[in-house]
Amino acid sequence: MKKVFVLLMGLVLSSALMAQDFVKISCSSTSELEKCFSDPNLKVHYYTDSEVFATAERFDAKTMQLLDHQAFGQNEVYTLVYCPEAAQNAYLQEMKAEPLLQTADYVVVKGVVVPYKNDGAVAIFNKVARLPRLNRDFPTVTVVDARIREMLDQVNMDSLEAIVQHMQDYESRMWNSDNAFACSDWIAGRMQALGLEVEQQPFNANTWLGSGEAAPNVIGIQRGTLYPDTYVVCGSHFDSFSFDAIMGSGTCPGADDNATGVASVLESARILTQYEFEYSIVYCAFGCEEMGLYGSEAYAARCQQQGMDIIGYFNNDMNGYLHGDQIHIDCIYPNSVEPIGTYYMNIGEVYYPEMPIRHVNFTSGDSDHTSFNNHGYMGIYPFEDYQNYSPYIHTPNDMIGNSVNSFEMSQRYCQMNIACLAEIANPMGEAPQVYCNPVTNFGILEPSTKEMTTILMAWGAPEEGSTGELNRFEVYRDNALIATLGNDVYEYLDTITVDAQAEYYILAVYSDGCTSASETLIGEGIYDHVNEMNGNGIFVYPNPTENQLNIMANRLQRIAVYNAMGQLVETRVADGDRFVLQVGDYAPGLYTVQIVTTDGMVTKSVIVK
Repeated sequence: MKKVFVLLMGLVLSSALMAQDFVKISCSSTSELEKCFSDPNLKVHYYTDSEVFATAERFDAKTMQLLDHQAFGQNEVYTLVYCPEAAQNAYLQEMKAEPLLQTADYVVVKGVVVPYKNDGAVAIFNKVARLPRLNRDFPTVTVVDARIREMLDQVNMDSLEAIVQHMQDYESRMWNSDNAFACSDWIAGRMQALGLEVEQQPFNANTWLGSGEAAPNVIGIQRGTLYPDTYVVCGSHFDSFSFDAIMGSGTCPGADDNATGVASVLESARILTQYEFEYSIVYCAFGCEEMGLYGSEAYAARCQQQGMDIIGYFNNDMNGYLHGDQIHIDCIYPNSVEPIGTYYMNIGEVYYPEMPIRHVNFTSGDSDHTSFNNHGYMGIYPFEDYQNYSPYIHTPNDMIGNSVNSFEMSQRYCQMNIACLAEIANPMGEAPQVYCNPVTNFGILEPSTKEMTTILMAWGAPEEGSTGELNRFEVYRDNALIATLGNDVYEYLDTITVDAQAEYYILAVYSDGCTSASETLIGEGIYDHVNEMNGNGIFVYPNPTENQLNIMANRLQRIAVYNAMGQLVETRVADGDRFVLQVGDYAPGLYTVQIVTTDGMVTKSVIVK
């Protein structure tokens, strides 16, 4: 009996020694975050820019906040629930849950619970996280690749809408429902039809709605020709959620959250599979995101375990609700993956410079990029608007029309996804030849009086034959961009002062990245020493004329001719009291002749027959 007692006591002591505390550690810098990951006393399970959730063999009250003894003992997960501070007590009381931690943005509880409204939750698993590592530099892009522009131009809004409509028609894609399994099969079929290596990855989930098998992830691989074992990954989740569906009083069609993301992934695959790339591209559709990122966690954990060489992950989650009238992107990522965030901004600046993109820290929700970040891979989350995202998500009204109100914006998000993947994966083959034409008939109408402080620039449409579609005009003064105009605007007014002079040209910018500059013309303000004259002593004849125009005045200096559109036809230097201007090649019409002498300047209207 004594031996048995000693053995039991030994087991108890051994169990106590092996027990670990679940703790939270605050970090004020990246170096402090890295220190936590290198501390042999800690196993990090989840982290943000400012916090680490870990198990510790030895608790240190000075640096740690104790959340739970014997971490992951009887429960499989802890749950971080996004919930505003003012609503937390009522939420916890309703859930009959004891909080391990309460902050301004979220609570942490033991086990699985119902998320607060539609702000989601993150499951913290008993798995060791890793800090993302940069295994190679992201490319610095300076010019548009014509091959990639060709890919971007193929993104079809009707194709995106058809995918969203199909997924919406399931009415519900709850994580373990028959419809979710059917949707997984449908996505797999779409990927197989594109010639991808397709796998449906099974996994289980332990959720507040029960535990068991979830609708499987769908993974499609497009093998690179030179580096097939190095990958760039994009993904989205296909499950949907609403409390109405759970209560049996409604549906969860999930059009914006997240049929739009799946549409971006499938449309990207449809286009990119037409080309060959040096590196492999992986297209993912994850299940059970709404319950705590279960699907992406299962895949990212397996990638880490297998040592997959992943350059970066681009998440696609909600891109169809446009707030305001300007397409924009809020890019969500932690500071630890700044290189891939900078790369995304770089792509936007080169391919879509007119579109605002900003880096934001989102503290009211999460998505599948976090699973990749926590397993050592750099991932980002381009999002429709972290302050004004669709108010209809997780309701029966998450449908095309109100929740998805701009497929033009979905198109742009898909184009950005393709550009990011393709620039890294590096398309094979020669770039197609591109050519584009400059504007025609570029001219400048200068001020005729000192009170008139603007010059009018005018031009005509470029000739046909360019390889791309005309996108916009850019106006440059002294080699600096001063205006960006639409492709149907053909004039611009610029302020110029007395005695000033500037060089101007117009740049035609095309959809395939090709640009073509006009000739450079000099625009001048009226010289301070030149007086405006009343025209006495100036003779211009014959008027109307057909072939030549005689101009007589004392001490002529310069003659400029403008057509009825204000475009400069020609400028001639004159010396003496008489000048003969040949107008036989002029098109019939009304012209303005600007005559400058040492005494001043005057304009005359002339008709050419």
